[in-house]
Amino acid sequence: MSEENKSILIITNLYPVPWGPHRASFNKQQFDLLSKHLTVNIVILLTWKEWLGHRKACNNTSNIKYCPYFYIPKFGRRLVPIFQFLSLLFYLPWIKRQQFSGVLASWGFPDAVAVSMLNKFIKLPLYVKVHGTDVNENSQYPARSALMNKWLNKANTIFCASQALADVLQNTGINKHRLAVNYNGVNPKVFYPVDQKPHHQHFVFVGSLIETKGCNELLSAFIQVKHKHPEIELDIIGEGPMKKILAEKISQSGFTDSIRLQGSVVLSKVAEFIRHANILVLPSYREGVPNVLLEAFASGTPVISTRVGGIPEVVNNEVGLIVDAKNGLMLASAMEKSLTIKWSTQAILKHAENFDWERNVQHVLDKMEGS
Repeated sequence: MSEENKSILIITNLYPVPWGPHRASFNKQQFDLLSKHLTVNIVILLTWKEWLGHRKACNNTSNIKYCPYFYIPKFGRRLVPIFQFLSLLFYLPWIKRQQFSGVLASWGFPDAVAVSMLNKFIKLPLYVKVHGTDVNENSQYPARSALMNKWLNKANTIFCASQALADVLQNTGINKHRLAVNYNGVNPKVFYPVDQKPHHQHFVFVGSLIETKGCNELLSAFIQVKHKHPEIELDIIGEGPMKKILAEKISQSGFTDSIRLQGSVVLSKVAEFIRHANILVLPSYREGVPNVLLEAFASGTPVISTRVGGIPEVVNNEVGLIVDAKNGLMLASAMEKSLTIKWSTQAILKHAENFDWERNVQHVLDKMEGS
């Protein structure tokens, strides 16, 4: 990438929007840091249903554009990249006028496939960032995997949030020389430790309230442990379709004072919940490397999570416990065990130093400079 007039176009579905200001804060943190080195323009991909529901709030600015695309819910997922590509073509004249130095697609399927298709017309150095589900789930479907194999192999560099993701992509046929492991970082001005944790045992969950995040298993396990350890508490941070189910389960448990559904909260408040918790629990069925685990480390908070994706790469015995996904009994046992461990805050904070946004962004810049 040229030293002069450095600019990059980022295309992704993962970025904050007016009706979802806390969405994908990890991407915003990375892109904000990139903007200190490059001129950054972002095109946010929106499904037509989401766009219709919020179109009055989709006000394009000089550096942020909204791009709605058509798709048929629960049908023809392999066609979604084509629909995204067709929608992105409407921005083709604007893209060509900007004379970007490169294009970055953040989300492997369908976004990066569509952007690679678009790049046939703009012919820019192409970079892809993959996260977890975008690869782990979609690579299991032959048609989608074939599309990723064809179009992602045209990228200069594919930044993988874990070695596990890089391995999955290589197994689907992606050239290993295009793959670069680049762990996400944490903003130390937002996520930092407190001098002293609460004396009672306080668990916290942060994530979307969907089945694959394991929040149902979490609640069942917590209730089981609560009967033996009545002093423990649980805060659940996030929104999603399982919220009503969880609320009913909490009500039936009789522990409404100890289990709190906090909903979606601002990032600074998320950080406050994490640093005051004794343990963060994330029993997901599939992940890349969830940023919330890295944020817990930076807050001096140990974690309990599952043996999926890149999680075993970042969780060791000094900073947390690993359990099998979908195993409520094992999760309950780990939660109970965590109450007896004397965790070293200093060891956790030392481990957190491995996950730094400045280092992450410098890796991206180095790859772009080498193109």
